[in-house]
This record gives sequence, structure tokens and C-alpha cells, in this order.
Amino acid sequence: MSNYYSKTIYSNNNFNIIKRDGAIIIESKVDNNLIISSWLNAGYQENMRHIVNQSIEGNDYNDIEHKGYIEFQKNYMKHLGLNPETSTGLITSACMDNYAISTKTYKELQVTTIVTAGADKNGVKAGDPSSFYEYNNKYYLDIGTINIITMVNCNLESGALVTGIITATEAKTSVLEDLKLESQYSTNIATGTGTDGICIISNKSSDNHIENAGKHSKLGELIAKSVQEATRKALYLQTAMSTEYQKTVLSRLSRFNIYFDTLFDKTENISRVEYATLFYEFNNNSEKIALISCLINLIDEVQVGLLELNDIKVPATQLFNTLFNKESDYTFNSIEDIFDCLISSINEYIIKK
Repeated sequence: MSNYYSKTIYSNNNFNIIKRDGAIIIESKVDNNLIISSWLNAGYQENMRHIVNQSIEGNDYNDIEHKGYIEFQKNYMKHLGLNPETSTGLITSACMDNYAISTKTYKELQVTTIVTAGADKNGVKAGDPSSFYEYNNKYYLDIGTINIITMVNCNLESGALVTGIITATEAKTSVLEDLKLESQYSTNIATGTGTDGICIISNKSSDNHIENAGKHSKLGELIAKSVQEATRKALYLQTAMSTEYQKTVLSRLSRFNIYFDTLFDKTENISRVEYATLFYEFNNNSEKIALISCLINLIDEVQVGLLELNDIKVPATQLFNTLFNKESDYTFNSIEDIFDCLISSINEYIIKK
């Protein structure tokens, strides 16, 4: 292993976190139990020595296709100098340089989470149209992943590991919802990516036995806050995703397939550069962003059945008139009509302003 880059990036009494080659390795110093969404040594396991988060690229995809995920992971563990019998792990296309670590403590409890995250290419809401069908272990995944590994210093019962997984997953989803990160498969807000991975590890050597890691428990609170903080950091490091990044008109409209070119292509007698200059101010105007967000919220409520289209026609008209400083009547017979009108109104407003 001396030929490979290897550095300890975090350490405490229970584990080391090591960055080695294209992987991050959790090296356990104590007896442990865990639940992991791996292929190799998957599900509930005890006394795994190493938990790996590895980045794949290039020929790795061909190796997975020909050898399968389990054999691929076994070979990679050997490549890292680890024993496949006592190792397990997650896979991602995210760069391991863009990891984020968050530790939260309360009295005797300590929770540490390390996350790598990329959701700009594979974001999806649970229930969106699927991207593959598996039959007899035959399928192919497009790896674009949020991988979460959470370590707790107490001794979790197997049921507590499950409630911890639930808590951590909901914490991740809350970050995506807060950032309004779009699904790539629908007009919904993403709840994750299609290939997210997760692992929760507890210290079986601890005398502090815990049977609940749900959201009402202090341990659940620490897990959630640790996952949220690390996920936010990792998303920013991998894709620059942040509240500031999302604070534009186009960031609100892109999940409805409205982009700069969508707007520009509906114009006439104006150059692309001139249009971009005019659009910049509108795109970054906080009041315009707020008003369009209100309009989109009404549309979302229609799409999930909380409101009918007729219920939002008057408030949508009021929003349009406030947004574009005019008094007009609008006819909306569908959601598509609202977006068509929005595109034409934006162009009319910024060009004639």
C-alpha cells in the first residue's frame, strides 16, 4: 500500500477515517454492528473491520457489468489492502476529495457522519418514473449518489439501527427539499437520488445500550443534525449546490424544463448577448424570485391534488400582474397555459423595460 496515497483525516477512540486512493475508509477500533446498503456483506452485519465509500469511473463500469457488484467490491477491497471478508462499502461517482464530516454530541452521546454527495444528474422523488427493471439480479445503475455513513458511540439494538436509518434518510431528504433540488425524472422536488447509499454503525463495546434512534429521541436528533450538516457541505463541495446557488428565477423554473434557451428561443430581433444582459437583472431579482416561487407553489398544489386549477386562476393572475407591473386578465385552461404565459410575459417585460 506504500505506492498509494493514504492519509488519516479523522480519528477518535472508536474509529479512524482514512482517505486512500479513490476511497474513504472507516477503520473500526471496536466491536460493532451495522446496517448497510452494500452488495458485499450487505444488510445487518457485526464486526466489520472496514467500511468503504469508493468512487468509480472509466473502466469500473465495465468491470461491474461483467463481474457484478459483489465481485467488483471484493476486488476493490483487495486493491486497498483490505480483507473482503471483514469489509463492506458503498459506491458513488462523486469525488472523494469532496467529502464532508459532521460530529454532534450531547452528554455521553456522540454521532459522526461522513457524506459524499452529487444529486444534480440523478435526483429523483420517490414514486417518479423508474429508470430500470431488475430481473434475477440483472440491471444497470447510473451511479450519481448521496452516500451517508453515520457512526454512533453507543450500543444500538438492531431495531435502533433501523430507526436510525429512517431518521438519517429523512434528514437527507429534508436538505434536498430545503434546497428545492429538482428531480431529473419529473417536475417534483427530489427526495434523494436513485442510487443513494447509507450505513449506520454502532459501538457494540459500549455499555450504553440504546433501543430507539427515532426522531423523538436525542440520539435521533443528533443523527439528523449530523446528516443534514454533512449533506449540505458535501452537495456544495461536489456541485456548488447551496441556498445562494438556488436563489435565481431559473433555479425555480428548471424543474419544469424552462431554461435560458427556452426563454431566448421565444424572442425575435435581439441577440443572445443582449438578451442575457437584460435577463440577468430579472433572474437575480429577489422580489421576482419570491413571486415566481409563490406561483410555483400554487402549481405544485394543483399537481398533487391539494387545489384545483380553478382555485388558483385568480391568485395566479394577481401574481402575474404584480410580477410584471400591469393590470391584465389572463386565461389559464391548464398548467401548460400558465407556463406559456409566464415565458411570454418575462420576455415582454425584460425587453420592453
